[in-house]
Amino acid sequence: VVRGSVLAWGLTEKRGFVCVWAGVVFLSEVPVFTEEPLSVVQKLGGSVVLRCSTQPPSANISWRLNGRELVAGAVGELGVVLEPGTLLIPALTNLTLGRYQCVASTNAGALVSVPANVIAAKLRDFEQDDQQDIEVDEGNTAVIVCHLPESQPKAQVRYSVKQEWLETSKGNYLIMPSGNLQIANATLDDEGPYKCAAYNPVTQEVKTSTSTDRLRIRRSTSEAAHIIYPPVSRSIMVTKGQRLVLECVASGIPTPQVTWAKDGQDLRFHNNTRFLLSNLLIDSAGEGDSGTYACHADNGIGSESAATVMYDVLVFEPPQVTVELQQQEVMWGENARFSCQARGKPTPSVVWLHNARPLATSPRHRLSARVLRVINVGPQDDGLYQCMAENGVGSSQAAARLVTLPTSNPSRSGKLKSSLCPLSPDKVLREQVPVKPGATGSMLTLDCSELTGQISVAEAPVILSQPRTVKADFYDLTWKPRHDGGSAVVEYIVKYRKVKAGEWTSSCISGALHKLTLAKLQPASLYEVEMSAKNCAGLGQPAMMTFRTGKVPSPRLSPPEAPDKPTISTATETSAYVTWIPRGNRGFPIQSFRVEFKKLKGKGGGEWEVAVTNIPPQRLSVEITGLEKGMSYKFRVLAVNVIGASPPSVPSKAYTVLGGGRPNERPVDGPYITYNEAINETTIILKWTYTAVNNTPVYGFYIFYRPTDSDNDSDYKKDVVEGDRYWHSISDLQPETAYDIKMQSFNEGGESEFGNVVILETKARLNQRPSPSETSSQRPEHSGGPVPRPSDLPYLIVGVVLGALVFIIVAFIPFCLWRAWAKEKEMSDLCFPAVASPVSSCQYTMVPLQGLALVGHCPLDPHLPPPHAVYPPIALYTSNGKHHRPTHCLPGLHQVRLSSIPIGNLSSPSSCLVLLTDKSLLGAYQFWAHCFS
Repeated sequence: VVRGSVLAWGLTEKRGFVCVWAGVVFLSEVPVFTEEPLSVVQKLGGSVVLRCSTQPPSANISWRLNGRELVAGAVGELGVVLEPGTLLIPALTNLTLGRYQCVASTNAGALVSVPANVIAAKLRDFEQDDQQDIEVDEGNTAVIVCHLPESQPKAQVRYSVKQEWLETSKGNYLIMPSGNLQIANATLDDEGPYKCAAYNPVTQEVKTSTSTDRLRIRRSTSEAAHIIYPPVSRSIMVTKGQRLVLECVASGIPTPQVTWAKDGQDLRFHNNTRFLLSNLLIDSAGEGDSGTYACHADNGIGSESAATVMYDVLVFEPPQVTVELQQQEVMWGENARFSCQARGKPTPSVVWLHNARPLATSPRHRLSARVLRVINVGPQDDGLYQCMAENGVGSSQAAARLVTLPTSNPSRSGKLKSSLCPLSPDKVLREQVPVKPGATGSMLTLDCSELTGQISVAEAPVILSQPRTVKADFYDLTWKPRHDGGSAVVEYIVKYRKVKAGEWTSSCISGALHKLTLAKLQPASLYEVEMSAKNCAGLGQPAMMTFRTGKVPSPRLSPPEAPDKPTISTATETSAYVTWIPRGNRGFPIQSFRVEFKKLKGKGGGEWEVAVTNIPPQRLSVEITGLEKGMSYKFRVLAVNVIGASPPSVPSKAYTVLGGGRPNERPVDGPYITYNEAINETTIILKWTYTAVNNTPVYGFYIFYRPTDSDNDSDYKKDVVEGDRYWHSISDLQPETAYDIKMQSFNEGGESEFGNVVILETKARLNQRPSPSETSSQRPEHSGGPVPRPSDLPYLIVGVVLGALVFIIVAFIPFCLWRAWAKEKEMSDLCFPAVASPVSSCQYTMVPLQGLALVGHCPLDPHLPPPHAVYPPIALYTSNGKHHRPTHCLPGLHQVRLSSIPIGNLSSPSSCLVLLTDKSLLGAYQFWAHCFS
């Protein structure tokens, strides 16, 4: 500080200017970061290097860890090495993990860099999972899903295929960014087991999944198109600039055709999209790629609407400060105002800093996300003010300098302008053009007193923006300068307001900028704008325009999706960390999270209670304290936006706090199934009861089921029912199939014995068969009906055997009839009387034994009795009223005693009597005829 009484400007030997005013010297060396530290993921024991550089190079560089200065003593204790422009961690430990920031200081003030997180690399184990049998039609694409475990950084996937580990896509095997394996044009050669593994590139650890999936290829004559991945619609979040891959795999016979649409518009001719098999690729996602995507598959069979799946895509953007801060000179006792408009998705949080120290709301400092007001400024308020914006995707910052001046300064009259604009042409104007992190700042120097010739005010700028925007809450105002009147434009003054409503909102923009974003506007409203250019001659005439904002789209007014199932890890003896991953926000940013817990005690456990609320959206982990030793807990997470709270997540696994005595023993008895019913051809419902033994708590129930005709225990599938619910529905079953069902109860000690076993058969599928004419004239409709399964083979064998037996019987009947006819004919040919006179062969009739009136007709013979003779119903036949026994028998035949057969009246002059001789295979009786007179 040099005392003096003159006002002068001069160029120092060092970079920058010196302003000597009222005896005070100001060095104008405002630091600007040219390189800021970057976040690092490293394994414990590995080395980490963070770099930071500024302009001017003479700025003093220091470092902070988790908001605390790294002083000499702490540096030695942590084992950190500080060198000019770098921070070296030779061996990373838990003590050196955290949030690092670089601080640059000059005599103008201090600035802090955006944070760099140093994170320990890790790879967790795969969660327990059951083997999946995956079926796909031959010639279609198969999908093997791999649920990668939590990893820092993201794990790389490996697949075991035919006793070979695949690290990258090969042949018809395509490894997707999600970790899924897609097998294009699957054939019988692709059948077999598949297993996935996770590889951490930093720790170089490899962990394999606990189960092996098996792929089966089926051959169907026709099948309606259906989506096999993803099984349900889902939400995807991607950072701006990253590659976006939307997977969609369909199956059917014939192979279905897959098409994509975004917000109802076909994407086949969109320049920004590419297709890999049936998957959609966007190489660099932008803000305009947010929306609803629909994948549709069709092969001409079945309902078209059934083969559609939706993706809700939300593109996240790192923060950007859309209006840079302006430097200010303010007299002591007056107020200073700084504005900071930050954009990003999710909406960034804003922190204000003064000389690299965070500011808190106080009577002299009034803070909001957009404005900082400093009341009754004094010399202690000199320095650099920063607006730091963060939203979990990235960070951004902007800075401005505040110079306070004593009120006794005779060279000042009236109130000072809020910006460092020239007060008159003979004053010196200096302004720093805003720069982005990583760029070198440049100083704009302008001395109006050195201008020669006549100058005039600058003409009104030309506004280039369109008068209408589809955006509902902000508007990008762009312009270009006109004739500057002989003096460069120093700044632009922009005013805007809603037409005929409200007060003007003003902004002072550097003359080097030609774009301004007007934020927090009202949707479907008309605004007016006035803007003027200012140079050394003063403020020019304004340019005016009006614009209308767009309407708010009508999204589904619903809370966010439930977060993923949380994971629990030990923090201390009486606390635990709860960690979760959020899902889609359904159009409205997530504002906070809420964690709830439930004590597991007794039969059904306690009620859900709130553990922590109002958790910031960028935090995805929280410590739950005050847990009771020996008690078991479950946790769940809810996401909250402006609409409300999401459904709760799936409860976590039971977590038992150690130190409260021995843990609970496993349950003894399993639940007893009291009710079961088939709801339809694929769904059954169960109800059960459970009685605790020795007050042993249970956390839930396991339900095991498999087809009854299976003898393999590995065919059992398992459903898990957690909590105190005593009913469950099992779906996705095969129609008209019997299932064995049994249950267990479980807690942290293990599983109980199985309860009772029930057998229940699903209902038959109702199919309408077309008539043969319809079948032959047109292709039958197919709605994705059942395909023959391996378990149907026994029924097929039984059907073939029974069919063969029926065929043999049907073929044997005509043969038996022919044999009987031949034998009867032979007997008829031998039926002649014993007398010498020839008699014609007689006709015969077969009758049952119960005695029917039987009449046989022979040719006319004079030796036969009169036509109306009556024979008694006995085996002795009379002629002329006398009893007569036939005495003529054929050779080789013995005479048998006949049962009483009523004969009735003869209907012809000559007749023959049919006598019983033998029993036929058909259950009737065969007779031979004896002709007599």
